[in-house]
Amino acid sequence: MRVLITSILVLLLGLSSCSGGQEKNGKTFLPTVTGRNGEVLVVMNDAIKTDTCGAYIRAMLADDFVGLSTPEPIFDMQSIPAKYMTAEMKTFRNILYVEMSDTINMEGVRFYNDYWATPQAFISVRAKNKTSLLSLLEENHIKIVSFLVKSERDRLIAFNRKAGSNSLGNDIKERYGISLVIPNTFSKCNPKNAEDMSWIQIDTDESQCGMFVYSYDYTSEECFTKEYILNHRDKLLRDNVEGPNGSYMCTEIRFGLDEITYKAGEYNNMYVAEIRGLWRMEGYAMGGPFILRAHLDQAANKVIVTDGYVYYPSKERKRNLIRQLEAVMYSLDFVKEETK
Repeated sequence: MRVLITSILVLLLGLSSCSGGQEKNGKTFLPTVTGRNGEVLVVMNDAIKTDTCGAYIRAMLADDFVGLSTPEPIFDMQSIPAKYMTAEMKTFRNILYVEMSDTINMEGVRFYNDYWATPQAFISVRAKNKTSLLSLLEENHIKIVSFLVKSERDRLIAFNRKAGSNSLGNDIKERYGISLVIPNTFSKCNPKNAEDMSWIQIDTDESQCGMFVYSYDYTSEECFTKEYILNHRDKLLRDNVEGPNGSYMCTEIRFGLDEITYKAGEYNNMYVAEIRGLWRMEGYAMGGPFILRAHLDQAANKVIVTDGYVYYPSKERKRNLIRQLEAVMYSLDFVKEETK
């Protein structure tokens, strides 16, 4: 049971949610969420957990995160019965609350922001019996995953805004006419040919998490095909990103282009193509996952590309580093002409 990221992206904009919390004088007072990035607390009793519905929930949350070098789940799941739902557990960042009883009057799936804590994602699933519950889960599978994915991303974007790098953001704004929320943990790198691209990166003893920003002229719809985008990408990387012993970065296509996911369409009133896959160093043993988003700048008749990569050889899990890059990329907005 595989939920493709392309299907998730289509639904992210269409999700609506309600807010919870106690209000006083027009303000909501809620504790801050707890838990780690990518964790979901599933509240369900043993009758659900040990049955088909419980298995479906586990498979839904453990579906593969697309575009990684080794399999990783979209979410890490914890599970408790409703009777253990203490005040402390109510502050969990992502909660899927599943109820099944023949006394339930209104069956359905509802989505809430800031239900018991902030910024919290809370999903309520209520059904009379196993048949109805399984049907609700199947019908709302992509909506549930999309809501949780977007909630995680929005938290990261909000955090990045509090610790943003004005200098890096201003450089990119002046050069490409876009705004990006870039955390101050990134620093500027120098490509071989500075006119070709901008390059920012977080470099630690164990990992590298970087992003290129570049543009090219939009001449036809072909500029948004997977092959065109990747060919342009590989030329820029070959000319600008050098490794040891004369090696250079490129897209990993030895397993076939079918291994690279591609989606193009409208997102936040922008035409965007998104590609996920693997990169490698030609001539040297290095590689990892990448995510690329190409945006159509209609005013300038340009394609603006944000192209992020992760190198983390000492650890198998790279999902959360990709999510950090996603948060930067999904914060993109075009700057109005008068404020450029």
